[in-house]
Amino acid sequence: MLSGLAGLAIGGCALGDEDDPLPGPPLGRVLLLRGLANVFSTGMDELEERLRAAGYDATVHNHLDWRDEAEETLARARAGQVPRPFAVIGHSLGADDGIRLAARVGQAAQIADLLVTFDPVLVGTVPPGPAFVRNYYQTTGVWGRGLTAEPGFTGVLENRAVSGDNHFTIDKDPELHRQVFALLEQQRTRLGLPAPRQRRPAT
Repeated sequence: MLSGLAGLAIGGCALGDEDDPLPGPPLGRVLLLRGLANVFSTGMDELEERLRAAGYDATVHNHLDWRDEAEETLARARAGQVPRPFAVIGHSLGADDGIRLAARVGQAAQIADLLVTFDPVLVGTVPPGPAFVRNYYQTTGVWGRGLTAEPGFTGVLENRAVSGDNHFTIDKDPELHRQVFALLEQQRTRLGLPAPRQRRPAT
């Protein structure tokens, strides 16, 4: 069983690289991280599709890829090739590693504009790096909890308890997806970027 799950996890690492071209210049860069074995975080795939349809350069990956994605992002940042805002979104173990990814990129390149976590399970603190953090956590299971800031964190950290979902449904909640779009637009405003002319809402 474990070997099968490991195979799924390894086999799913490149799924984020097979997307259709964007309709125009990207409105931002969004990295989404699934949880265990790419099985329990299909809401990340749904959100990626909606983000790309709206014009964001969004790709979805297994959480185990977070180090590679961080280094690739930093290489692109050094070349001035990361569209802003830059956001990291993750569910479950993907939320845990999303925190690590955003901290790595934010500390090295100061471009981690937004971090959104859906019910992290093992990581309970946010290091310095991300500028704005929104943590959604469910209140019906053992994992749900708020995050706390580590010493040196200078961004904004918001915890939002979600009563209508459990750990396996919170990443698929369409209302939370709509809120992600709003957060991205807030970051565009903060960075002095124009509002998108058209946006396909997350439904």
